Amino acid sequence: MVERAGCRRHPEFSGAGMSARARERLLDDLSRLALIGQTRREFFDEAAARLRRVVPFDGACWHTLDPGSHLITQHHLQGLPDAFPVVAHNEYATVDVNKFADLARAPRRAATLLEATEGHPERSPRFRDLLSNVGLGPELRSAFVADGSTWGALILVREAGKPDFSDAEVDALDKASHLFARAVRRGLVAEATEDVAALPEAPGVVELDAAGAPVRVSSTAAPLLAQLSGESEEAGFRSAAIQAMASATRAAIASGALDLPSSTVKTPAGSWLVLHGALLGRERSQHVAVFIQRAHPMLVAPLLLKAYGLTARELEVAQLTFRGATAAQAAQRLGISVHTVNDHLKAIYDKTGAHTRGELSATLFFGEHLPRIQNRVAVGDDASFVDAPRPRKA
Repeated sequence: MVERAGCRRHPEFSGAGMSARARERLLDDLSRLALIGQTRREFFDEAAARLRRVVPFDGACWHTLDPGSHLITQHHLQGLPDAFPVVAHNEYATVDVNKFADLARAPRRAATLLEATEGHPERSPRFRDLLSNVGLGPELRSAFVADGSTWGALILVREAGKPDFSDAEVDALDKASHLFARAVRRGLVAEATEDVAALPEAPGVVELDAAGAPVRVSSTAAPLLAQLSGESEEAGFRSAAIQAMASATRAAIASGALDLPSSTVKTPAGSWLVLHGALLGRERSQHVAVFIQRAHPMLVAPLLLKAYGLTARELEVAQLTFRGATAAQAAQRLGISVHTVNDHLKAIYDKTGAHTRGELSATLFFGEHLPRIQNRVAVGDDASFVDAPRPRKA
């Protein structure tokens, strides 16, 4: 083992000598635990207790990831101060080693900071900006992958001066990756069936007469209208977005169009809402409805990227990249060469100012995910936020 900053050997740690038998016992124990179907928090706490017996650590941070976007949706701390914004900035806006997305695609789903920096952890921004500042040194990260989808991730840390995680300990987390992923997936289902409060926020509905004045308003529309205007519910009725949607809906109905209009609108606070036009009552009444919903983060991504002047093909490549596709996978999906995909990625990076896939994801993460995490928005059984409606299928 290489011994560098914050990673000297310590006699109380015996992880370096973990036997294959001890590892198999641990995996059997975790496998049984993962089948119970308890909540994620219960699983994380129980799993940590079992891990600690053979993989000593001083602190842990468990993450749940949205498998659709590979972005973090929740985290659970054990023995650590909450510095999630710093962790998120490192994960999505900084060039560093052992990112969760990289571990999810790697042959081995777990790795240490010491190994990734070739024995020089001080080269890592995460070590300098986060770990060493609070007296931590060795770090072991793992991504939870099952059936090609990433459902979570884990960070284990030790105090500075203690030994680095051994190869046997890294191997144990690698082998546990699919067990953790399935436990997270089961936990999400268990929570969705038990927690009534975790139901998605209902959309708001506004009925407008021929002159654009409100006729009826659902109780759930008021906060969304206030968000839309940045002022009040009354101001939301008068907003250009609502009135334009109502007019476009009337025009579509009059023309006999089968598809009624919808649009995605950025609020003054920076959040995004989706508006859908609909017909209420008799056509000749000219009364129309506007449904208002919070926008799913993956609906917002194309709008953010369009602002940078991306072409239609570049948007397709970018959205596949958001979902964790490799260049080869994107090429196969789009029916183009890997070389062409890489050319598109270069153009995307040039236009957005991003230098890595992580920085590209940060465009979405910091605008849509981080505020929801900080506000403790619950997630559904698909690991995405419950307050965000799912994209409608074309």
